[in-house]
Amino acid sequence: MLDQLERLPADSILGLAAACRADPNPGKVDLTVGIYMDEQGLCPVFEAIGRAQRQLVEQETTKAYMPPAGDADFIQGMQRLVLGQDCAAPGEGRVGSVQAPGGCGALRIGAEVIYRAAPAARVWVSDPTWPVHFPLLGSVGLGFETYRYYDPASHGVNFEGMVADLQSAVPGDVVLVHGCCHNPCGADLSLEQWGVIADMAQRQGFTPFVDIAYQGL
Repeated sequence: MLDQLERLPADSILGLAAACRADPNPGKVDLTVGIYMDEQGLCPVFEAIGRAQRQLVEQETTKAYMPPAGDADFIQGMQRLVLGQDCAAPGEGRVGSVQAPGGCGALRIGAEVIYRAAPAARVWVSDPTWPVHFPLLGSVGLGFETYRYYDPASHGVNFEGMVADLQSAVPGDVVLVHGCCHNPCGADLSLEQWGVIADMAQRQGFTPFVDIAYQGL
């Protein structure tokens, strides 16, 4: 059975990381993968993270399975972080949340939900976008469209092009947007521009799918 599987192409980003490790230049800086490493090549643990981990271990009282949706306290905390402390929607039963095994897991769960709800949905992704979006969402059977996003001349968002392209999104389509620190270009929408996209979603009937990989940046 396993000999029928095809080998996937090598990940280009991880390939760059391997090339960086092999580079003898003493002044090299590895910016390929989204982590920070010190001069010894180690990824340091922030003191606050270390304290939180020790506190969890010291106060842990059970090794029982979590419920399918995940840890309820964690989920509620993430709702407050993402939606804001004053958002009334969670208390009104208008927000559904599940805990996922990392960002890729969350995207895959989202893709599964989209496909089950609307198998014919098209997913609109920015040009450019994080390359892994395509296999994560496409492997469930979803199709793609692209919208203009980055303007190399201004090093900013081509908002006119984005709006023009998204005029073709129809009810049932999904528009994948980066919540902040767009990967890979780093150009983000302004608050006013977010309002325009929200109005378009409501008017045209497409569903925003917000990927927030770098909350706070």
